[in-house]
Amino acid sequence: MSERQERLASRIERIRARRAERGPSDRWMLLVGGLLLPLGVALVVLGWAGVSHTVYLYDQLTYLASGSALGLALVIVGGFVYFTYWQSVRVREARTQHEESQSVLLRIEALLSHAGPVLTGLVATATGDEVHRATCAAVRGRTDLRPVAADTDLAPCRICDPLAAEA
Repeated sequence: MSERQERLASRIERIRARRAERGPSDRWMLLVGGLLLPLGVALVVLGWAGVSHTVYLYDQLTYLASGSALGLALVIVGGFVYFTYWQSVRVREARTQHEESQSVLLRIEALLSHAGPVLTGLVATATGDEVHRATCAAVRGRTDLRPVAADTDLAPCRICDPLAAEA
């Protein structure tokens, strides 16, 4: 790797490290959105109060321009910032839930692969000529079971009757 590529790689690594140190950026969005929304509403109310106490159009326009328009802009910007905060929290929660679900599924898969054919559905003994359900009393506790497909030529067990239960 050339010296130029090494410098680029080290700079990228420093940027990643700084980004990780900053922590979640959604807290500032919560604060900014939480401040801009009520400030905008307050400015709209102050603009309305100013407009309602004068009959002169030029005074009303100044209140509308300074109070209501700015207040409405702050409400809109604050709403977007707060909405962005809400969406980032939802995305983070969805990712966490996905990772937890995936780890649970991997644990279940590992348990099923270690449990053998007993949990797979239909089974038969190694030399048997009957098909059983995995929970059948005739094969419960046996370790020499093999998985069997539902369309097998083996005779169904008379105790659990697995082929009737599958149909």
